[in-house]
Amino acid sequence: MQIRALTPRIGAEVTGIDLRAPLSPETCERLHHAFLQHIVLVVRDQVLTPQQFRDGMRNFGEPMRQHRARYNLPECPDVSIVTNQGGFGRAEMWHTDHTNHERPPKITALHGVVLPSQGGATWFASMYDGLAALTAEQRERVRGLVTVNDMEDNSSYSAEDRARHPGAVRHPMVRTHPETGREALYFHLTKSKRIDGMADAEVRPFLEALLARAVQPEWTYAHRWRAGDVVMLDNRCALHRAEHDYPPGEHRLLWRVILRGDRPFGAALPP
Repeated sequence: MQIRALTPRIGAEVTGIDLRAPLSPETCERLHHAFLQHIVLVVRDQVLTPQQFRDGMRNFGEPMRQHRARYNLPECPDVSIVTNQGGFGRAEMWHTDHTNHERPPKITALHGVVLPSQGGATWFASMYDGLAALTAEQRERVRGLVTVNDMEDNSSYSAEDRARHPGAVRHPMVRTHPETGREALYFHLTKSKRIDGMADAEVRPFLEALLARAVQPEWTYAHRWRAGDVVMLDNRCALHRAEHDYPPGEHRLLWRVILRGDRPFGAALPP
């Protein structure tokens, strides 16, 4: 196995492993250390069934099912689809996954299945660096803020989806990573519908202005998909978004596995 940094701040490429085969404790430890260091791991050249993808990700945690039930694969519901077909929502804005859960996923893993001839990159941004980029006054302010999270108001959620996730989940805007101990910005642009102590009309402009300062080229990585890629993202300290710049009519299909995390904590919401 070889691990090579893709940028100085975020992202590393892993070659020489096969996620269909059992991984030794030593290999898992090296991968885990690299994941915490680089935030995003790109595992190349994987040929996986949905079940093999799920089982490979079990080396890193417990799968949890995403809240749009109709996108879970019937033959393996722990694997869901991310696609530009069938009315799936476009994740073009910076976000971290499933902040409407009390225990949001610690890891999102994506596997490229059908890729367009060009375009369709997935972007990642370190929120360790995003927090550090704020002024001292801004950092002090956001450390004291709590977001109130719910599903977005759109038609991609069924009544059953909403009944399973009633919302109003409170998270600190600055969370402490439970493994590295470092602080990172943590919010979802559309699921963080309210902020304690802030007028509702001010929330979206405030978050958009925060993103404009927190996401900079120096600590982003654009993943240009290759067939067989598996990409793992640390949801606890990074944001991501998808590009929809591929040719019209071309299909883009990724499989996704999310792994259960801990309840976020920080100065505003201690453990």
